[in-house]
This record gives sequence, structure tokens and C-alpha cells, in this order.
Amino acid sequence: MTFLLTLMLAATPMPSGAPDMPRDLAAVPVIPNWLGRKVSPRWSEDVARLYRRGECSGAVNHEGSRLLEIEMLFLLSGDGKPLRIAPVNARCPEVEKFVSNRILGSLRGSFPRGNSPDPRWMRSQVRFLWSDAP
Repeated sequence: MTFLLTLMLAATPMPSGAPDMPRDLAAVPVIPNWLGRKVSPRWSEDVARLYRRGECSGAVNHEGSRLLEIEMLFLLSGDGKPLRIAPVNARCPEVEKFVSNRILGSLRGSFPRGNSPDPRWMRSQVRFLWSDAP
């Protein structure tokens, strides 16, 4: 499993004692009803353009279309602000950057607050579906 951390957040100082990036996704809590999972299909055509242009892999055939599901890890502050975004299995730097930019631009406030001031990792998924049919 490879991770490409969002460079835009690199300037954000990591809080002391921030947890390391998890290696086992199953051990990371899922963000319930995260808005990004619902909104991401609207970005499918943009992702398809990037996918067609670059050397990307990971999309699978799905009922005559292409389906790309990307697992996302988020390091969130206690008040729900994203400190780090890590697309786990995008296999395409252009798509990783696009998704991270979209999340930071329009979904920055969509993360849950924690019960503690300490940062914690949470996860969700973004999905894209497009057709290459003429």
C-alpha cells in the first residue's frame, strides 16, 4: 500500500504527538455518512479526463463503464479540521492531487469533531464512474 500525502497540507505544522499513519485500514474508524462519499460521483468526468490522459491504473470495468474507488485516510484535528489527506489506492498522482484539492476546497468543513483535542485518523472512500463509450 502506498500513500501520497497532500503537499498543500505539508506547510501545516503537525501537532506534537500526532499518530503515525495507520497501515491497517480495518483498524481505522469510518467517517459515518461523510459528505465526500456522496459528492464525489459528481467529479467523475474530471477524474475520467485525468485518467485518460495519464498513466493511471486501478479503475475496473463495471456494467460497461469504468469504476474507480479510492480509499481515503484523513488525519483530523479535535475540531474536525483536516491536517493530512492520504489517498490510499489511487495509483495516479494527478487523480490524488485533484481529489485532495476538491476535498480541501469544498469539503474542508465536512469532517466530524472528535471527543478529544488530540488528532486522530479516520477514513472514507470516494467513487467515480464514467463511460468511454462513443
